[in-house]
Amino acid sequence: MTHIQRRGITTVFGLSLALLVTPLSAQASPPPPVDESRLVPSLSPTFGSWTCRTSKDGPVCTGERHLSGDWGLFDFPCGDTQLWARGESDRYQTRYYNNEYLDSYREFRTNDIDYLATSPTGPATATISTNVRFNETFAVPGDDRTRTIITHGLLWDIRSIQGSAAWRAVGTLVEPPDGVGKFTGHVTDGARTTQYVDAPLGDVLSDDTFIGAVCAAATADG
Repeated sequence: MTHIQRRGITTVFGLSLALLVTPLSAQASPPPPVDESRLVPSLSPTFGSWTCRTSKDGPVCTGERHLSGDWGLFDFPCGDTQLWARGESDRYQTRYYNNEYLDSYREFRTNDIDYLATSPTGPATATISTNVRFNETFAVPGDDRTRTIITHGLLWDIRSIQGSAAWRAVGTLVEPPDGVGKFTGHVTDGARTTQYVDAPLGDVLSDDTFIGAVCAAATADG
């Protein structure tokens, strides 16, 4: 065996031995905990719990919120018929902050349902449902006023408890921070289905259309 070969073997053996006896304190230490008081914007207090961890790009925080309300007056009566409503919501959120602790991106998953009734305590005669994923991108990290919100899925489903949907929209809604929201997808209004591409939200679902669909669904059995 040559001197060079012996030296190489000795070097490898020495490195292996060094790895075996390296104390744990010399290995990579865990990342520091997130100082939640520094986060901008701060974490929403409406979410019951938040869990934050440190990544190489900055803090990542996840939270969830579960709400269930009591019956109360609905904002829009249907002619001489007053409606009452109560809501349930399950929402999950992840926020991504940069290394300066400024929020730059958010992801959401939400399933909301409003129950409508023609009496103060129910039973429900109609529902308004939303089941979507959406994300929020910041043009200026940390500044809520610069968010663009992009929502995908079942945006609205208005239906009688006993019947088919009175009005339903499935697709993508893009809401810029300083402009009108645009919808791409299809809307089912009774027996008619309409396809939209980058349509202003007001053209897709006006106040009159919304109230008309809600009243038709809520009073269908009345």
